[in-house]
Amino acid sequence: MRTRVINERHDRLPVTVTMVPGLSMLTLISDALAGQDAGTPKRWRQLVRSAAVAPDETVVDSLAVPGNAVLPDVVFPGDFRRDLDIATQLEMLRDQPPDALQVELDSMTNGHPPPHWRPAMKDPRRWLHGFANLMEQTWSAMHPEWQQARARFDREVERVEMAGTRGTLDVVLNDLHADCAFHEGTFSVPNFGPDEFPIESKGLVLMPMLAGSDAFVARFEGSEVVWIGYSPPHLTVPRRKSTEEQLGFVFGDARAAILTSVDQPLSMGVLARRIKCHPSVITYHCNRLESAGLVTRRRDGREIYVHRTARGTALLDLFDS
Repeated sequence: MRTRVINERHDRLPVTVTMVPGLSMLTLISDALAGQDAGTPKRWRQLVRSAAVAPDETVVDSLAVPGNAVLPDVVFPGDFRRDLDIATQLEMLRDQPPDALQVELDSMTNGHPPPHWRPAMKDPRRWLHGFANLMEQTWSAMHPEWQQARARFDREVERVEMAGTRGTLDVVLNDLHADCAFHEGTFSVPNFGPDEFPIESKGLVLMPMLAGSDAFVARFEGSEVVWIGYSPPHLTVPRRKSTEEQLGFVFGDARAAILTSVDQPLSMGVLARRIKCHPSVITYHCNRLESAGLVTRRRDGREIYVHRTARGTALLDLFDS
């Protein structure tokens, strides 16, 4: 089945574009923790899994359903007609009255929520706070990736706005997803509700996401705004290697990890646990780094502390430039 979004104005479809990173975090959580498959790069899935500290099972289970999942509007708080930051969405999530989740799910499902949502219905406050916590943890891991992709997001905003000005939005809409098509005022997408939906005067809000190449999230039946979250073309390009990775090619992984870790004094024991090397191996590598003038060591009681020198910091700055 497919949903056909009908533009009844018989002229150019009014489209705006906004940045809502919270939608990206939801998509990444669904992919990394709930078993969805939207083509998310392995590295991003690993970052999300590492950041998710004891995620609430009721939250993960509610998202773990193949195909187009039921997602109440309370999961996406805020006005998507403008840019919306994570901090604002998290605050709004935690301030939602618990019965809002129950009321909306009942309304969407005619009082028969799907099985994967029933545990959440028993304790909606727990679900809302658990989801907010998981979003916050995911953002802490993915924020550097978002910043790195920001220039490509800005170019995507310019692409959409230019297409709207030139009357070539069909090119953009046909490029949102492999299953999307726009022809003669009708936008055809995977099934997201009724067979046909008149867009009327609401217009369409496009939200580029930091997500896998197959990611597609949409809301057509909202009373205020119709929106689509999608992964912009060519978003998942290889990232620039980190300073530690670059140093690893020159010094080896262990010495690179030591050098990047000791911007503040760390004991040899802490270093060994952090880098997961035997203490004797840490001693060997610290000897070599100290000989090169990149770290210093000092004894404090029974502990020996390692600290990076100005020369070591200058070397890191060189690789980071």
